[in-house]
Amino acid sequence: MDKTPGGFTVHVVGLGLMGGSLAMALRDTCGHITADDVNPNVLRAAQAQGVIDGIGLDGGADVVVLAIPADRLVSLIPRIEIPAGTLVIDLGSTKTRICKQLDRLPDGVLAVGGHPMCGLAENGYANAIPTLYRGARFVLCETARTTDAARSLAERLACAVGAVPLWMDREQHDYLTALTSHLPHLLSFALMRLAMDVADEDPALYDLAAGGFDGATRLARTNADMITGMFSTNADQLRRLLPRLRGELEHLEGLLDDVPGLQEDLGEIVQARRAYTASHGERPIS
Repeated sequence: MDKTPGGFTVHVVGLGLMGGSLAMALRDTCGHITADDVNPNVLRAAQAQGVIDGIGLDGGADVVVLAIPADRLVSLIPRIEIPAGTLVIDLGSTKTRICKQLDRLPDGVLAVGGHPMCGLAENGYANAIPTLYRGARFVLCETARTTDAARSLAERLACAVGAVPLWMDREQHDYLTALTSHLPHLLSFALMRLAMDVADEDPALYDLAAGGFDGATRLARTNADMITGMFSTNADQLRRLLPRLRGELEHLEGLLDDVPGLQEDLGEIVQARRAYTASHGERPIS
């Protein structure tokens, strides 16, 4: 199915923010890109814009990319029919449960779990951009259907969209992203829920909201379907970390009347955050 010298053909299932951005990023490196989506208007728009060449898995593809919410991936993978020799890779935000389903794909089908560490608060094809993946870590997880050929092709896909491949154990991924991604989302939603309740008591609340509130609740603008899939497929890891997070909040609460202790504690945190920025850079809030 390779229709270009050195290239590969791709079929994307789900043309939301992630799938749409991936198709856009691949446009100049792939000779043939097709897609499926539950919204026919999205498919028509993508085809009219030249982002995809066709609708449906017409004639097969070298790579099938599954770009739908994590919980839906878990139920979809056992039902998909993929020709032998095709690489299946998902873009789900959790990996353990998804990779277990990929493990069970028929012999001959190649499979790698994937999670590009990028995104925007606003989802959907209308917000897709071809530069979304540029410079991002693209986590790749082995499955029972990962061969040397599958590894090579998965890395080529990640590099083709401008990302940096990073192989990682599926359970390690889910534990670490529970802290770096899923807990921040949970906190953002919880803070916004509290704000909703207080605003019902005093509508002046939002008149006083500024950059701190906007930044802290930005993730609460994210599509609820995607976050539901994220939380529900990584609930065990979230439950491992939530008691520790509550402990940190209680620790800070206990320092509110201890100004020297509070200043010392906050100073250590500020120093750690600035060191993190110095070593890893600062990604723009979007």
